[in-house]
Amino acid sequence: MIDKKYIVGIEQKIIVSDDPYPNAIINDFLPLEIVKKAEQEFIGLNTSVTAGSAQFQKTKKVLYDYSKMPFVLKKTIDFLYSQDFLDILEKKFNLKNLLPDWELFGGGLHESFRGGFLKIHSDFTYMRKSKLKRRLNLLLYLNSDWDENWGGGIELWDKKMTSAKKIILPIINNAVIFRTDYDSNHGFPDPITCPHNVSRKSLALYYYTKENTILPISIRRRKDFHAVWKKRPKVDEIKYGDNDPFFKRLKHKFFYRFF
Repeated sequence: MIDKKYIVGIEQKIIVSDDPYPNAIINDFLPLEIVKKAEQEFIGLNTSVTAGSAQFQKTKKVLYDYSKMPFVLKKTIDFLYSQDFLDILEKKFNLKNLLPDWELFGGGLHESFRGGFLKIHSDFTYMRKSKLKRRLNLLLYLNSDWDENWGGGIELWDKKMTSAKKIILPIINNAVIFRTDYDSNHGFPDPITCPHNVSRKSLALYYYTKENTILPISIRRRKDFHAVWKKRPKVDEIKYGDNDPFFKRLKHKFFYRFF
């Protein structure tokens, strides 16, 4: 499996760019024979839980439960949540005391089918009822025979939502790691056109830090706990809260929660 002998090589592959926000795009990320085994395990799984609203993430299925995952996928997560790998992320992204999320809240195995998409958004930044702040996303793709004509590349958009600065194809062993905040706009917003017997598969892992405060509670905006959907220029699509009535949108803007 993935052990310490791979650490140096993996660290050298992670080169962080600040355009459009801190990110690292890595080809041939992990040992290919291991990633292919993980892909085969994924193909045999039933990702039966539908994620979110179809207007923002159509056809998306997920598996969050680590205990239900087969051996190689578990070992891959174990490595990417190991202290050796956390040390690399801290160094590369100038962070301290990163924590993995073994509950895989919002993460785990993600799968989308023909016609599926994930609209451009920034992710939730705080774990509800905790002092954990989300700092990084890591996405590892598990699609050996993906055709770029099918689409599905993850797009990294600039802060002002004027253009996609980078597009990363979801082919096997491609990975992207990026900072998580209000401006880390990303997604694959157009429907994928893969055959009906093919799906877009990825492993999504999130990393946190614990905020130190002397206060027994924290004050957070509602949107801190939710994805914030963004609108692309000249595209007829809704953004966060557009589908809510006026007073609910007003509450989203001004309402705070105590945790």
